[in-house]
Amino acid sequence: MSEFSFVTEIYYSQIALFQYGLDNPFNDWNETHVNQGFSWRDGSVSFGTLSSDGDCKIIVKLTKKIEIDDTIRAIVVPFKVEKGGIEIGSVMETVAIDIPEGNYEILFTAKSANSTEHYTFSFIECENPTARVLKEDDELNLPDNLLMEANPAI
Repeated sequence: MSEFSFVTEIYYSQIALFQYGLDNPFNDWNETHVNQGFSWRDGSVSFGTLSSDGDCKIIVKLTKKIEIDDTIRAIVVPFKVEKGGIEIGSVMETVAIDIPEGNYEILFTAKSANSTEHYTFSFIECENPTARVLKEDDELNLPDNLLMEANPAI
């Protein structure tokens, strides 16, 4: 798989990516998570969307470098893919995707094109991945230090 895409519906202003088969895969959000645009813990990350509901296009790809084009928002987080791959989607529907095991930086980008929101998850192999916000929009209010812990939503 070099690139895979699908259309899904946004619920609760978030799209989640997590280790396949993870118990309680979705994350709780606090004010800091909302301000930075994501809620992260080992095996699970949820990203804030540009709108609270509606259809969107999700693109998942393996790539060698970080590329930001005409995106509104760009966030990088570390992620370790284990055996079984990942699941990605909303709280109502996820899609399982076979990603090779390894350590990655996931570049999440958000943009709007032809009145449809597009969210891209680029997996870049990396031995020492780090979290950072590369491009922020007016909805984000970045903390001094990114919060890299969250509790599972139950």
